Amino acid sequence: MRPTEIIEADRATILAALHESYAGPAWHGPSVRESLDGVTARVASRKLSASRNSIWDLVLHLTHGRHLLIERIKAEPDASFPRPIREAWWPATPTDLSDAAWQADLALLDRYHTMLMDAVRDAAPAQLERIPERSEHTIARQLIGMALHDTYHAGQIRLMAMELEAQTP
Repeated sequence: MRPTEIIEADRATILAALHESYAGPAWHGPSVRESLDGVTARVASRKLSASRNSIWDLVLHLTHGRHLLIERIKAEPDASFPRPIREAWWPATPTDLSDAAWQADLALLDRYHTMLMDAVRDAAPAQLERIPERSEHTIARQLIGMALHDTYHAGQIRLMAMELEAQTP
């Protein structure tokens, strides 16, 4: 294989992994969106303990992660993320806990996922091969990491939702 053929095979693998872990169906269990199916704003905003994140926090975390990877693919900082940031990779906990705000943040996650998939499709091979400053891994490897990250949080969300729903009167 020529180097560009390897990149295109990697691109197809990256896109498939990102899609499977986000939207499913996934062989490993529930995808992010499958785990969020039926989760209400009330459940999403609750925490199992004060020191833990809520499901809503995780949704914004996954959304912001996509924003950061889009920036890395394009090698252009973009400060336009629409939520305040509390620390690296973590947006601030929402204050509007209404059903409408929850649906808006789920739609924001979907929009950023679509933008990430488009950025991967449109990226030149050199963009996927690049190792960003202060990193040891190529963009391609970071994108596979995002799929693994999604898988981890999908399971976490599923378990949290089951426990929180069992606690809800």
